[in-house]
Amino acid sequence: MEQLVLLVEEKLKEIFEEERKRSTCHQFQAECIDIMEKFVMGPGKRLRPLSLLLFFIGGGGKIEEQKNIIRTACAMELLHDSTLSHDDIMDEDEMRRNAPTIVKTFYDKYIERNKEDVKTEKFLFMSRGTTYASSLAIMTGNILYSMAQRLCLESGTNIAEMVLELFSVLNYGQILDMSGLNTVEEYNLNIIMKTAIFFKTTASIGLTLAGRSEHDIELGKEWGEHFGIAFQMRDDLLDIDPLNGKLRKMGSDIKEGKKTAVVWTALKEGVLSKEEKEFVEGILKLNEKAFDNQEAFTKFLNILRGKPSEVVRQEIKEHHQKALDALKQLQLKEDGFSYLKQITDLLLH
Repeated sequence: MEQLVLLVEEKLKEIFEEERKRSTCHQFQAECIDIMEKFVMGPGKRLRPLSLLLFFIGGGGKIEEQKNIIRTACAMELLHDSTLSHDDIMDEDEMRRNAPTIVKTFYDKYIERNKEDVKTEKFLFMSRGTTYASSLAIMTGNILYSMAQRLCLESGTNIAEMVLELFSVLNYGQILDMSGLNTVEEYNLNIIMKTAIFFKTTASIGLTLAGRSEHDIELGKEWGEHFGIAFQMRDDLLDIDPLNGKLRKMGSDIKEGKKTAVVWTALKEGVLSKEEKEFVEGILKLNEKAFDNQEAFTKFLNILRGKPSEVVRQEIKEHHQKALDALKQLQLKEDGFSYLKQITDLLLH
């Protein structure tokens, strides 16, 4: 599996070199490409390109006979990073993968070039600098998407159409997220539209290029849906885990006003005692004011780490099993299956 990740990362570097040769006619273009490359090449699991390749290999495809398959897998990484560039603007995030986001990078460069504005600038979104940075980050995300589509068009199949549909659903998912998730049903739909849809698509593309049947492609989508849902639930658990090892502050998603899987579970009838449920509801109504009270926020997190987290962990196990069942029904070749099982088992760790 590590070898596949290396192949993807080497190919990504080639793709950015191609972009430089094709598009650079001004120094600022070169600077933008450097920023994109640094962001894309940052640390990450590469699960989206990796899952595409493993379904392709497991489905009987041979990398040496499909010359564009690595480039198609790279398209999934570029598309993912395109959406992250846009998400970080909307979420006003300054850091990702232990490095500045694209929007923060452009903002810092603006301040560096316009030092007279430093005393009046405040990130984010109250100034000329942030308007400049967010505008460039939007366009940078668009460029990453165009690079992804160009790679998909090389495959000479209907892959580009599948990616168009993926990009559309991802954007509708972000719109739903920004509009506010008022019910657990809306939360579940949002997970499918923002996370699971990506893994459903990578499985579909890999199996399609391997020549597998429509029935098998549907099984791949089934894996993607259950894996994606559990993947996001696991991320929600990590948000309140003091030992999460993630490069973010504990409870950061909740402090941003996001109702995670754990929060929605806590609000269900019968999960918490009446007293605990009323306390959680009170904290959520106070929103940011309550989060400034460290004692109350710590109590809030401790409640979430109890029964609500246990319920979410059980749901993750159920989705994990359904994802594994779909994999087994596909009857993939052993090398593809074993690595996909390893990826699926990440949900339990």
